[in-house]
Amino acid sequence: MKIKLKSILNFVLIAFAFGIFAAAGFDIAMRILTRTKKIVLVPNVIGMNIIDAMDVLQEKGLYPVKEKQLIADETVPRGNVVKQNPLPGSVVKKGRVVKLTLSEGGTLVYVPDLKDKTIQEAEILLTRSNLKLGNVSEIFNDEVKEGRIISQNPQSGTIARPQTLIDVIVSKGPASLMGFLVMPYLVGKSTMQAQEILKSIGFEVSEIEYIINDNLKEGTIMKQQPPPGEILSEDVRIKFFASKHSEKETVRGKKFIYWEVPQDIKERTVKIVVKDATGMRKVYENIEPPGKKISLEVETIGTAEAIFYIDDVPVARKKL
Repeated sequence: MKIKLKSILNFVLIAFAFGIFAAAGFDIAMRILTRTKKIVLVPNVIGMNIIDAMDVLQEKGLYPVKEKQLIADETVPRGNVVKQNPLPGSVVKKGRVVKLTLSEGGTLVYVPDLKDKTIQEAEILLTRSNLKLGNVSEIFNDEVKEGRIISQNPQSGTIARPQTLIDVIVSKGPASLMGFLVMPYLVGKSTMQAQEILKSIGFEVSEIEYIINDNLKEGTIMKQQPPPGEILSEDVRIKFFASKHSEKETVRGKKFIYWEVPQDIKERTVKIVVKDATGMRKVYENIEPPGKKISLEVETIGTAEAIFYIDDVPVARKKL
């Protein structure tokens, strides 16, 4: 009888202990599960308009708050998110406040390509870009039709402030039709191309002076004498001023990168790599929407270029 009672008592104690451990385990599991449900990753809303950004954050169980102070940013449209705190990808609890800072809006614009356009067409393009037509010069040119733009300053693709004046040179047509030869427009061409053009009209280069310029391809003509459009005589001396890269690979400088993500139907991973005398290094990587304008300043050594990637595929290069 005592043995049987002892066995029953042992069974009760074991069952009670098991129940305590099971209850404790269940409680711990529930706490972990509950805590896990309260943890979320902060989504990236930078670049979004404020309404869409707040909707995205609220869907994640977060509490968006708009900051009163705006930040001037050339790349993010006015009213869109330019900064968020906590940062995208941060692990936070549901209900966490996410502070959103909006952009005052950018002011820089792209300079359109005016080459081979008429003055009327150029004025329309410039007006659309919030720019203005500057000085208009005319010279004879055998390559570009009369009334069409030969060149422009600033160059197409560069960035400028609104209402910047864009100077242009317009073709007066072939000089050969007038019965005489004139100095062709050779700025921007390589010294080799320029010499071939001159040779085709019976002239040679007398002198080439090189000027240090790490922003242009070596051998690019920066200035010419005589100037474009001047009548050429048999004894004329033709001189080029061409670009030459710095021989010092240790020359440091700060360069500005400005790029617009190509139009597409969805967001893409954008990566920017800078190549200079030190090698290649990544300076930017983020998931960006189509049309996003990216600007950043980087330090370079020697000659440098920026390589732009979309989903790890190189899509563009730009000399810095």
